[in-house]
Parts: sequence; structure tokens; C-alpha cells
Amino acid sequence: MFKSVLAVSEGGPDASMSFVLAGRVAAAFDGTVDALHLAAGSGRFHLGSDEALAARAARSARTYEEIVAALPGATYTADTAIAPLEALVTMGRLSDVIVLGRPGSDPANASPAAINTALFECARAVMIAPPLVGEGPFASVVLAWNGSFEATRAVEYAMPFLLKAREITILVVGKKPDDVAASLLARNLGRHGLRPRIDAIDPGAVSGRARGRALLGYVRDRAADLLVMGSYGDGKLANFLGLGGATAKVISSCPVPVLMAH
Repeated sequence: MFKSVLAVSEGGPDASMSFVLAGRVAAAFDGTVDALHLAAGSGRFHLGSDEALAARAARSARTYEEIVAALPGATYTADTAIAPLEALVTMGRLSDVIVLGRPGSDPANASPAAINTALFECARAVMIAPPLVGEGPFASVVLAWNGSFEATRAVEYAMPFLLKAREITILVVGKKPDDVAASLLARNLGRHGLRPRIDAIDPGAVSGRARGRALLGYVRDRAADLLVMGSYGDGKLANFLGLGGATAKVISSCPVPVLMAH
């Protein structure tokens, strides 16, 4: 269960996304939220002044007070003595799940390193919050399944959500379900008392980003509350987020929270 939820803010629009989703997750599992503000140096900031950096820190602190502070056991950490991304790794590895706001929503932080660090260095489930987080339980969950190591780990990390879900869909994109042993995944989930359905969509021979768009369309049409998927990429910021095309598209555009694992 997710008892310790780490909510990460870099002091931009991500603050409210992250803190609201973290509070929603904590409520679902009777847990609490540890909020972490990442100061300058966690990404490629183009702020230009100490005053701007102070304003971002103040925004994180204010948003914490408005959204998270009332939760029993909630904590707030900022201005740590160690480098910001080191603080994320240290706290992230000791949390049950890490929550971040959608990257790309902050013009002053054009190349967010926090998401990359959380996915590739913290060995924990990572959730990405959309601008409209939603509320209540995560009743409908879509598992994007391709049989990979990353997808397998994502399913493992998502088990607390799956055990509480009303509806679970194993979705295969661009392949036949039998090609990726979807029926075996359904069987094994059934041994936990779950009853997932299997579905497949075929976007054709298209780019990774186009596959990502097809997946997002499916999630939207199903009115899902949560998307679970593996993250793919090399961990380097050679392109946006350092992630594969489909992964980057989903992270930057998914209308519902995304739980990911690498």
C-alpha cells in the first residue's frame, strides 16, 4: 500500500498538480504526503534572478499549506543542504510512490530533470499528474501491456491500485494479445481476486508518438481514472525527457494520472 507519498514541486504550475494528486493517492490508501520543493539546479531554469527563485519556493510552500498541510503526518522539505536532485533520490527511494506534475507545463523549466531522475534513479513507482487531477477512488485502470520488463514492473507497482479498482483493462497496442501473453497476465491477476478484461488496438505502422496518441485516445474513451505503463528510454536527456516517443507523448498529454516504472 502507498502510505508514504512523495509529492515533488519545482515551484511552477506543477506544484498544484503534484500536491493534489498526492493528496488523492494518500486518501485512497490512508497514507500521508511528504512534499519536496526542488530549488534551482534541478532543471534548466531560465529565471534570471534570485527573486524569481524565491518566488518559486514561496509558491511551493503556499501550495503545500493550501492542499497538503492538513493531512495527518504531512511534511514539507525545501532548501536542503544537498543538491536538489540528490534530495529527490534520497527521499524518493524511501517513499512508496513519487508524484510529479506534468512536465512541459512550465515555460521557465524547459528541460525538466526531475521526472528523469525519479524514473531512472529512485526504483519506485512514479505518477505523473495532469492539470485536472480528478478526485475520488481510482475505479477504472488501464494497463498498457507489451510483455516487457518495464511493463511488468509497472504492473507490480500498480498492484495497490488494482486491488481497489472496480474495472481493469489489459490493453495491447499494435500487437495481438497472444503475442505478449496477455491471457497469462489476466490469469495471474485473477489469482489475486481480480477480473481484468483484455482489449487490443492497432494503430498501424506508425511512429512511437502516434502509438502514444492511440493509447491516449483509448484512455479518454474508456473514461479511465488511471493509466499504468512502462517507461522507455535511455535515461539521458538527449531528447525531451530522455524517453521514447510513445512514453514522452503519454507523459506530456495524458488526460488522467499515469503510473510508470522503468
